[in-house]
Amino acid sequence: MSFRLRIFLLVMVVAVTAIGATAWLTLSLTSRELNRAQQASERHRAEIRDTVQRYGVTHGRWSGIDVVVRELSQRTGLHIQVTTVDGERLADSDNLEGRAEGPVQSVPITAAARPRLSEEILLAADGQRTTDPAAVKRDPNAAEFHRAGKAGLQRPKLPRDLFGPEPPDAALDAPLPTVLRQLAQYRAAVRAINCTDGADALASDTAPYLSREQLADNAGCVRTAIEDILSDTAWQQQVWNILVKCGIDTRTFVVAGCLVGSFEAAADTTAVGRVEIHLGAPPAPGFSALGQPAAFGVAGLIMVAVLGTAWIARRVSHPVWRLTEASRQLADGRLDVRVPAAGKGELARLSASFNAMAEAVQESEERQRRLVADVAHEMRTPLSNLRGYLEGLSDGVVQPSRELFASLHEETMLQRRILDDLQVLALAEAGNLGYTKLPIDLAELVGAGATAHRAVAKEAGIALTVDAPAPHWVRADPDRLRQVLGNLLTNAIRYTDAGGHVLVRVREQNHEAVLTVRDTGVGITPADLSRVFDRFWRADPARQRATGGTGLGLTIAHRIVTDHGGRIEVASEPGDGTTFTVRLPLLAPAGPGQVRAGQLSAGQFSAGQFSAGQFSAGQFSAAPPP
Repeated sequence: MSFRLRIFLLVMVVAVTAIGATAWLTLSLTSRELNRAQQASERHRAEIRDTVQRYGVTHGRWSGIDVVVRELSQRTGLHIQVTTVDGERLADSDNLEGRAEGPVQSVPITAAARPRLSEEILLAADGQRTTDPAAVKRDPNAAEFHRAGKAGLQRPKLPRDLFGPEPPDAALDAPLPTVLRQLAQYRAAVRAINCTDGADALASDTAPYLSREQLADNAGCVRTAIEDILSDTAWQQQVWNILVKCGIDTRTFVVAGCLVGSFEAAADTTAVGRVEIHLGAPPAPGFSALGQPAAFGVAGLIMVAVLGTAWIARRVSHPVWRLTEASRQLADGRLDVRVPAAGKGELARLSASFNAMAEAVQESEERQRRLVADVAHEMRTPLSNLRGYLEGLSDGVVQPSRELFASLHEETMLQRRILDDLQVLALAEAGNLGYTKLPIDLAELVGAGATAHRAVAKEAGIALTVDAPAPHWVRADPDRLRQVLGNLLTNAIRYTDAGGHVLVRVREQNHEAVLTVRDTGVGITPADLSRVFDRFWRADPARQRATGGTGLGLTIAHRIVTDHGGRIEVASEPGDGTTFTVRLPLLAPAGPGQVRAGQLSAGQFSAGQFSAGQFSAGQFSAAPPP
C-alpha cells in the first residue's frame, strides 16, 4: 500500500468520524435551539409585533427601529430581524450586539404601521347594520347615516382647524366624514413631527394623535402640515372614494368590518408601510450545555486525530530526516552522498529525485573540473611554443626572422581566440549574451555567408554550393546566425579533403526554416556523435590544431541556436561526410518593415571588414569602418 493511499485512508476515517460527530452535535443542538426558539417566539410574538407596529405608527418612519429591536431582543432573549416586504434589512439584533448573524424562522410576522380607528366610530357603525324601515323609524341616526351613505359620493370639506374640537356625536352622526378627518389628522401629525429634528413621536396611535403640548411646541410645523393636507384635494378624494364603498350600496349600511377594511386601505396611503419580523433562537449556549455524550464524542474525535497524526509523523519523519542529513552533507561538499530510494511511494520518489539532483551536481562539478583542465591543456602547448621560441631568441639559438614572428603572432592569436570563445560561451550559458533579433531572410544570409567562405574553399580545392532558391524569413540576430553558419562552414571545409564538396541548403519544413550544411569529409564515428557539441572536443585533434580551431565553435553554435528557439542536429557516417541541420521558427512572408540579411552586411563583406581570426572561427562580427 502506497504512502499516499495510507494517508488517504486515515484522512477518510478521521473525516467520516468528524462529519458524523459534527452532524450528531449539530442536529442535537439545532433541535434544542428550535424548541427554545419556538417556545420563546410564541410567548413574545404579539408583544414584539405590537411594539414594532406602534413604533411605525407613532414615528411615521422606520429609521431608528434598531433601538426598539435591541431593547426587545434584550428583554425577550430572541434573535429579532426586521425587514421590508422587499427584503431590505432594517435592523438585526445579532448585528447590533456584535455577534455573528444567526438563523431565523422562514415564516415572518407581518406588522402594518397603521393608526387605529377610534372606538366611537366602530360602535356607531356596528349599531347601523339594518335596512328595515321600522328600525330606521325607531333610530333616526340610522336613517340619517343611511342618507349620508347614499349621498356619500360628495366628499365633505375638511375644517380649517383640523385639530380643533369635534362636534358632539360626530362619530355617530357622520362616521365617514369623521374617518376622513381622522386620516387627515394622522397625515398632518406625521408631517408635523417629521418637520422637526425627527426625535419626537406621536402621543397616541388614535385621533387626534398629537397632544396639546406637541400642538403648541410645533405650531409652525402643524400649521404648514395642515395647509399641505387641505390643499391636497387629490389625496382627499382618493381616501373618500375608498371610504364610501361601505355606504353607497342601497342594500347595505356601513358595518364595522367594512369600515375597518376601508380605513386600513385608506391609511395605507399615508402610513409608512408594512414590515416583516423574523424571529430566531437566542445566542447559542456554551459547550457545557451540549451534555455528556457530546463531550465523549469530541474527546474521541480528538483522540483519533492525535493518534493518526502521530502515526503519520512517525512514518514521515524518518525518511525526511535522512533527506535532511543528506542535504547537509551535500552542502558541505560530499557530492557522492545518496539516500535509500526503495519502494514506490511518494517519499521513495522524493529520495530518487534527491539522488538525481546530487548526481547532477556531481556531474556539473566534474564538468567544471574537466573544463579547467581542458583550458589549461589547450593553452599549455601554444604557451610552451611561445616560451621556447622566446628563450631561443634570448639565448641566440634561434635567429629572428619574419616567418618566426608570424608564427609567434599566430600562436598569440590562437590564445586570444580561445579566450574570446570561452567568454562568449560563458555569457551564453549564463543567459547574458545579448541578441538583437530582427526579421531576416535566412536564404539571403546563407548566400552572403557562403560568399565569404568561397575563397577559403577554393584554396583548399573544395566546391562550395548554395541551394537557397526562395526566401525564408526568421526572427534572429543576423550577426549570431552568421557566427553559427561560419562555424559550420569552417568545420565542413576543415574536415573535407581536396576534391570534396560542401552543400549549403535552405528549405521550409513543418513551419520551420531548415538550414543544412553537408560535406563529403571524413565523417564522425557513432561513438563520437554524442560529444560533438562538448567543449574542446575534436574529431581529429591534429587537423583541428593545424588549422587553428579552438574546439568551442560547435558548443557556441548549439547555444546560439537554442537561444533562438531552434535546435541543431548532426548526422554522420565515417567516410561519407557529415550533415549539420539547424531548425528555426518560421515567420510570415517578408513585409514592408522587413529587411534582407544581405542588405545589412553586403558592404561589410565587399569591404573585407573581418579579421583573420574571425574569418577562420566563423565569427562574422563586422568591424567598424575605417
